[in-house]
Amino acid sequence: MDTTSTGNAINTNDTPTLPALEVVNLQPDGLLPVKYLFSDLEIQITTPWSQLPPSGTSDWITFVWDVKGAAGDEFLTVELKGPITDADFPYSIFISSDYFQTSATVEIFYRIRNEFSDSQVYETSFTRTIIIDKNPPGAGQVLNPAKFLLNPITESALSNQLSVEVEVPGDYLDRKTGDTVLCFLRGSDTPPTGLDIHRQAFAPISGPMIVNIPVAEIRKFAGFPILYLFYKLRDRAGNTSGNSLVGYVPIDLTAPPANLSMPEVPAYDSDLLVNRADARAVVSVRVRQYDNAMPDDQCVVEWDGSLLPAVPVNTLPLTVPVPWSVLIAKGANLRRIIDLPVRYYIRRAGDTGQGVRSRPKQVTVDMTIAGQENPLAPALLNSQLALVNIQGQVSNVPNVLDSRDSVGPVRAYFTLFDKPVEGQKVNLFWPGQAAPVATYTVKLNDQAGAVVEFDNPIPWPVIQAAGSNSTTLVYYQTDNGVNQQSSPDQIVAVNLITPVVYSKPSFPQSFLHSSRFLNCDTQPPIWQVVNVVVNPAPNVLKPGDLVVLTWQGFRRYLNEDAILSTAHTMSHVWQAGETSHTFQITDYENLIKPLRDYSAGSAKYSVVRNGVEIGYSDTKYVPIDRKNGAGGFCGPSGTGSE
Repeated sequence: MDTTSTGNAINTNDTPTLPALEVVNLQPDGLLPVKYLFSDLEIQITTPWSQLPPSGTSDWITFVWDVKGAAGDEFLTVELKGPITDADFPYSIFISSDYFQTSATVEIFYRIRNEFSDSQVYETSFTRTIIIDKNPPGAGQVLNPAKFLLNPITESALSNQLSVEVEVPGDYLDRKTGDTVLCFLRGSDTPPTGLDIHRQAFAPISGPMIVNIPVAEIRKFAGFPILYLFYKLRDRAGNTSGNSLVGYVPIDLTAPPANLSMPEVPAYDSDLLVNRADARAVVSVRVRQYDNAMPDDQCVVEWDGSLLPAVPVNTLPLTVPVPWSVLIAKGANLRRIIDLPVRYYIRRAGDTGQGVRSRPKQVTVDMTIAGQENPLAPALLNSQLALVNIQGQVSNVPNVLDSRDSVGPVRAYFTLFDKPVEGQKVNLFWPGQAAPVATYTVKLNDQAGAVVEFDNPIPWPVIQAAGSNSTTLVYYQTDNGVNQQSSPDQIVAVNLITPVVYSKPSFPQSFLHSSRFLNCDTQPPIWQVVNVVVNPAPNVLKPGDLVVLTWQGFRRYLNEDAILSTAHTMSHVWQAGETSHTFQITDYENLIKPLRDYSAGSAKYSVVRNGVEIGYSDTKYVPIDRKNGAGGFCGPSGTGSE
């Protein structure tokens, strides 16, 4: 290193100026876990020093291993050939595992020499402490047995407890902060070979160690007269002692639930899929059987991680319904979920723990739909979907069909639902037809809100088969291949009866005029009333038929220049015994007064039976002239100008 060009002081002794190196996997307090002592240890220089070697030169790094209580050892020297740049950092070196054979506290640091490996001019780093601990707690002594503080363990004693306290003697050798007790329960006094059932760490380094064994673990040994406990000790480095002497306690417990059958999901088992149709019919989990059942047992079903409320096991098999909110809690209404886990737990009365768990069953759930979500899901009817519209070729009135439309098929169209996806289908249903009568397949560039027409029109024989009905209910279903949604019903008025052409209405007040006029001499006066008589003869109306009369005034006779403000509709329900009916137009100001000089009025009527129009009359015109010979206009106030 060129000491003449650096701004930092160059040491010829061990006063540190460089940052300490980093030791990979080292704990904050310097402890190196045992599991890292069997392979070479990575150390890193993370920060470049002030002047790095350029091309053609070298710096030398010497690492010092200073064991507490012994002389420091320059154990490794590495040449760094230039050019070295900031991009080369962190710079890693590996220490052989041979250095970790015995427990020790080590201070490790490094020196940077310029040009020569044995230069007496160098910079020194701060130290990093490494604690190598290969001694297990207890230092090989025989560990005294643990003591159950609840003795004996009975059903009543456990009924309101989550755990049982066990006292582990804390007077073993080499006890340190963070030592962990590993507990093993046995039904016999043979030493354990498997995994511990509970572990608990302790900060104090003196006094007894009270371990809380979960009641659920204790209950696994119901039916055994004696419960045995072994323990091991493990320090923070990972050193583990041998088994302790065995502790034991008498127990008197009811045998726990065992041999729980795998849960059954009938909705899935029928077709290997749970969908909205299943949800409408109720998705349930069935518990067929388990051993050691008790009268007050409770069952908790877990559906994809969501726990349902506990239900009493009154009988087996037990069926537990799964609500819609749980079925879609993890997004099954947005995507298909494969291998969704379903299991259940059996708990004894009074137990606050999880209970005994069954094996999981994996099911596939798909609640996705074509169209916007239904606020009342999983109901089939979705009020958010648009109504379909039906239109004939001749009548050309939306949702009204009559016999004139029999010349060809009928159009059907609707407003496309939200987020359409290519390939989704829409099926149209007509009363009396089990299969769809028309289908629409969503196209690649379809947009929500667009009005689209079904790919095929409705054949007229379909309309004929359902017959006349003023409230024909027509709907469609969206279908994404898994789930369906129904639109609200569209009411379509269908009248297939050939309409009856009735006799025109008459104006009896005009009969006294040679030219059948209504004028200033008409009696009763036209400013009091204009009578319009409906006589359907030779046809006969039935009681309850609705006769609808339409009146219209014109400025010129016959039907020239209609006065829109004079349009007026009147209706009458035909009574038993009636052969004719007289409609009376009495609104002189609005309906008669606008008709002045050689004007006209017209009347026609239609007949509606059971909500369906069955016939109509042609229009009858009557000349109306309120101008007298003197040039004035007659009215309720006499004759004069207007």
